[in-house]
Amino acid sequence: MEGGPDAPACAISADEVDGPLPPMVVLMVMKADATSKDATWGEALIDRGVQFGQPYPAATHVELWVGDQPRDKPEDNHYSTYLGAADGALWTSGMTDSQKFYANRAWSAVPIFSANAEQRVRAECNLHCGTPYPTAAFLWQYPWSIWPLRAFSGFVDDRISAPAHCAALSARILRTALPEIALPQPSHWYGPSSLYLELSSPDRMERALARERPVVRSQAEEEHDEERVEALTLHSDDEVAAMSAMDARQAVRALAVQVLRAGSRPRGQNSEPNQDAFREAQEKLARGLTRYTWINRKLNDR
Repeated sequence: MEGGPDAPACAISADEVDGPLPPMVVLMVMKADATSKDATWGEALIDRGVQFGQPYPAATHVELWVGDQPRDKPEDNHYSTYLGAADGALWTSGMTDSQKFYANRAWSAVPIFSANAEQRVRAECNLHCGTPYPTAAFLWQYPWSIWPLRAFSGFVDDRISAPAHCAALSARILRTALPEIALPQPSHWYGPSSLYLELSSPDRMERALARERPVVRSQAEEEHDEERVEALTLHSDDEVAAMSAMDARQAVRALAVQVLRAGSRPRGQNSEPNQDAFREAQEKLARGLTRYTWINRKLNDR
């Protein structure tokens, strides 16, 4: 179900600052699980509708994680909209239960690499702050993301501030900020599962991997990255908080590259990625991102 954290925060600057960061944004994906016993009838309806009306693997929520730049005023990372959010789309670090929400093990993550991606997407997200969630009268607009009505999704208003659920809003922002990724369908065509499937296709993983790993790296460099990854994903909270910002960011980038590798076809067009390894790499990236955001950054930005 698309229930999110509790309190609003928005408006993040997009000024450019030099710094060693992963030049990427990430689609965060919450995999479907049992509907909460505390869900309202409306929340239960949308949760089941999204799960059973979307292709496998079922997902109930997506949002964007945007890479940050080192600057005097800390930047937020997570951006989305949630069912019932009175203030519409927003950045989530100021919400009262964000850390608990993002600690959920149901998250997966798919990286999106492009030149200056984090700066362009951050600026576009700021333009969409306050975008309202669709009303229950129109079934939260999810029917446009499901066959056969998705054939008419291109006629749904896709301008700034037009109501949108999480997947449609994420697609809208990515389509405008990163036109080179060439999403083939209208924004409202996408539900959480279909947007995830589009952005995690082998073709996209292979193109991104070719861009991010153009030369062979030394064994020592790879081993150092593995040490950083292990520290970020497996070590104690105190050890994660003690990591340098550069090491933590490099661990995030290494985790993202692992997703690209796992999602690429090992023997070209006539083979398929190992889906177990691909799923594991996505879950590991999601864990790394949330620990970077809510432990390494949160504690060190105080």
